[in-house]
Amino acid sequence: MDIRELEYFVTVSELQNFTTAAKRLHISQPAISKSIHKLEEELGFHLLDRTQKRVSLTEEGNVFFVLAQDILSRILDAQNTMTEYKNLTRGTFRIAVPPLLGAYVFPHLFAAFKDKYPSLEMVVIEGGSSIAVNLIQNEDVHVGLVILPADLTDLHSHLITSQEIVVCLPTEHSLSTEPFLTFDQLKDEPIILYNEGFILREIILNEYSKFDTLPKVALSTNQIQTIKALVAEGVGISFLPVNSIKEARHMAKIPLSPPLFLDMGLIWKPNKVLPLACKAFIDFVNNFSYDD
Repeated sequence: MDIRELEYFVTVSELQNFTTAAKRLHISQPAISKSIHKLEEELGFHLLDRTQKRVSLTEEGNVFFVLAQDILSRILDAQNTMTEYKNLTRGTFRIAVPPLLGAYVFPHLFAAFKDKYPSLEMVVIEGGSSIAVNLIQNEDVHVGLVILPADLTDLHSHLITSQEIVVCLPTEHSLSTEPFLTFDQLKDEPIILYNEGFILREIILNEYSKFDTLPKVALSTNQIQTIKALVAEGVGISFLPVNSIKEARHMAKIPLSPPLFLDMGLIWKPNKVLPLACKAFIDFVNNFSYDD
C-alpha cells in the first residue's frame, strides 16, 4: 500500500467514475484501475462495486474510504508543516542566555531577529555563561549567547561585541571622582559579585589574584538590579559591562586601568544537526551589526 494507491482510490470513490478520476489525476484509466485492484488484493476484499454504471463503495470500501481520507489529510498536514519549517515560517530552538546579556546587552538583537522571523520561537534558558557552555556541550540547548570563555576549543564561536568592564561605586564614595581605578586601589573594598557559574565573576576574581589578595566578597547574586541597588546603598562596589548600566541612579561608573573587556558572542556545538530555525538565528547573528 502506498500513498498513490490511496489517492487513486479516494478520487474514484468521490467521483464514482474511473474515467473522470483518471482525467483529474492526469493518468490513464488502465493505470488507475490496476492500482486499485492491487490495493484490493492487498487488503483481501473489494472496495468498489463495479457492476453498476457508476462505481459505488462496498460496505468495507465505505470504512476504508474514511480511513484513507484521514491518512491523506494527515500526510498533507505533515507536508505543509515541513514546508513551513523549510520556509522558516515555523520552527523552534533552545538558547541559553545569561540574564545580564539577555536583558541589558542583546535585547535589540532579539527584537531584530523576531522582526525578521516573527513565527520562529526561541525557548530561552537562563543561567550564567559557564552554565550555558555546559548546556551546549551536553546538547541540552542548541546555541548560547554568552560571555566568551578563554578556552572554547570544542565549540564554535562568533564574537559579537567587546564591552568594557567598569567599576560601579556609590556616588558619595571617595573614589567616585577618579578618572580611572586600578585593582590595587580596590583590593580593600567590599565587593558584590555574580554567583558561581558566571564568567564575569571568574574574570574579576582572576584579576584580584594577580595582586595576591583575596577580595572581600560582601554578597553574591545573579540579579543585576540587586547589584545596582546594593552598590547605590553603599554595601560594596561591583564590576559590570558598561552597556548594562547606561542608566544608573546614585552610582558612579569608573573605567579600570589597564582597561578590562568582556568578549560576548554566540557559541554552538560543531557537527551537531541543528534545527533550521537555529541555523537561521546563527546566520542572522553572524551578519548582525552590533551598535553600542
